[in-house]
Amino acid sequence: MLHLPTVISISLLLNILIGGFFITVYNYKKQRCYLYLGASCAVFVVAQIFACLRIVLDNTFITHYLADLCIIISPVLAIIGLQKVTHTHSRTSRHFLTLIFVSAIILLPIYAVTAGQMVTSIIIATLFMYAAYLVHKMKCAAPIQQKILSACFISHSIIMYIQGMMLAAPHITNTVLDFHQPLQAILINHIILATATALVLPFLLFVNIEEKLQRLVNHDTLTCLLNRRGFFMQGQALLKQGIAHQQSFAVVMIDIDHFKRVNDKYGHSTGDTAIKWIAQHIMAHLNDHDIAARIGGEEFALLLPDQSLYQAKETAQRLCDAIREHSLHFKGNSIDLSVSVGISSSYDANASIKTLLDQADKRLYIAKAKGRDQVVICDHQAGQMVNNTM
Repeated sequence: MLHLPTVISISLLLNILIGGFFITVYNYKKQRCYLYLGASCAVFVVAQIFACLRIVLDNTFITHYLADLCIIISPVLAIIGLQKVTHTHSRTSRHFLTLIFVSAIILLPIYAVTAGQMVTSIIIATLFMYAAYLVHKMKCAAPIQQKILSACFISHSIIMYIQGMMLAAPHITNTVLDFHQPLQAILINHIILATATALVLPFLLFVNIEEKLQRLVNHDTLTCLLNRRGFFMQGQALLKQGIAHQQSFAVVMIDIDHFKRVNDKYGHSTGDTAIKWIAQHIMAHLNDHDIAARIGGEEFALLLPDQSLYQAKETAQRLCDAIREHSLHFKGNSIDLSVSVGISSSYDANASIKTLLDQADKRLYIAKAKGRDQVVICDHQAGQMVNNTM
């Protein structure tokens, strides 16, 4: 069996470091989730210190009551921190504060006997199970670490329930049972799991924060589509993948016709709604592997992997038809919208997103010059233009 004093010493050190790290991050970012998580580590350290004082201090109020209360408070603070991360309603925070108050009252008359440990075990087991549920529901960019953290909480919950049953067994069976060794093993596992949880949690949080930052940098806030930067980054990667599989790929440029008139007549809030409405139509006509971006005020770009020029033309034409056949209804107004589209396509391994986008943009302006509300797939060459005039 592992040496208990060594396990406790390592756990104390790691929780102090992790708690200090969370508090430092809170001082920098002022996000309360870090304050609660740092406080959770600090309270767990205090609980361990109080429990260790049993060796030298004959005061059960400190070594049992305060230790048990801190053991309950620590996961409560961690759960509130997780709620701040997942934006769970703050009302539940008040419920947990009530739980701490009720636990303090229940433990007061029984903290010096086995029943106090039993109640503490059941409470924290339930708390860890709820924490596992919160982690499972969390939208996370690191699924493996998410599963590890959830497994830590579930394992912790199970061993605490087992501890509660062991402590209750002598009272239920009316027999003397020696659970000294199993309970010591559970204590060691409790300390190890609590420390492992504290180690995995910061990584999970910062991966999520990094993913959110990347999303903010690469996505348009109005439409939730990619922005120009995101389109070039994801588009180039998708283009290389298509080239590796010898697939054709098409780039589509879309512009809302007479958009300035919409803004001038109905106002910019209506204009923003029109942009979002068009974006919704675009997404409704894409496949899972296609990507779409808003690359300008009323301009959109699409990358359609494994679509030839004429397949992309059919996709774009369906989009044009859908937009023309439906009106935007907003603030009591019914607004008819249309779009002009230019498309380029290539099988060339040397093609780039910028080249294809420039070519599609040129054809977009041909479509606008020819009367708008149409799809153009080639330039003026040999006096020929392939288009659809509505």
